[in-house]
Amino acid sequence: MDKFLIQTDSEVICPSSAPGSRVEVEVEGRVWHLDRAADMEALWDQMDDGDLDEDERLPYWAEVWPASVLLGRHILRNADRVRNRPCLDLGCGLGLTGMIAASVGAQVIAFDYEWPAVRFARHNAGLNKVSQPLWLLMDWRQPAVRAHSFDFIWGGDVLYEKRFFEPLIELFRHALAPGGRIWIGEPVRTVSRPVWDELRIRGFSPEKLTVEKVALCGQNATVNLWEITIP
Repeated sequence: MDKFLIQTDSEVICPSSAPGSRVEVEVEGRVWHLDRAADMEALWDQMDDGDLDEDERLPYWAEVWPASVLLGRHILRNADRVRNRPCLDLGCGLGLTGMIAASVGAQVIAFDYEWPAVRFARHNAGLNKVSQPLWLLMDWRQPAVRAHSFDFIWGGDVLYEKRFFEPLIELFRHALAPGGRIWIGEPVRTVSRPVWDELRIRGFSPEKLTVEKVALCGQNATVNLWEITIP
């Protein structure tokens, strides 16, 4: 899958990891085992002021978010469409959606901004005995992927801050292949509402495909699933 990458300082990740805790997530009848260093709150407590730079590198990667579960469902329901197709997983976290896509034969490149995320994601693919996606340490503001290379791009709960809208829109335009589709799972949040009009203004066509309840860790969340295309 190196043909989808450009030469930059982004890193291809291939270490092992030493898990500290495990969560189990059921998606369409299969239970996925996800190791991590600790939960988000525990990792947050370990941070000091030096970790809180302008990017606020908080350990959101250490949780499984309901939006990713809904995305996983959608990928499985569209297995025939993604099989053997180049796919880009935005903010892969512990690797759930990347693993699910790899399990049905998609050619997945998955990236995160945080080193521990890609480290544990690779470990988790091995733990769940699926083909390894290509895991990247990458900043979506500086994408290290070739232009117009991906038939499918997806991300779960990546629109939780307005400052992410512009770089993600630019990434969509850069990476999406002609005729490609972007799938975004997002919880019903006020902060993300303006992005859909902004996408329309910028020439994209967003459509809400479904709204579903996701039960996770004893709580029920309402999640929207959007599909974005460029007409």
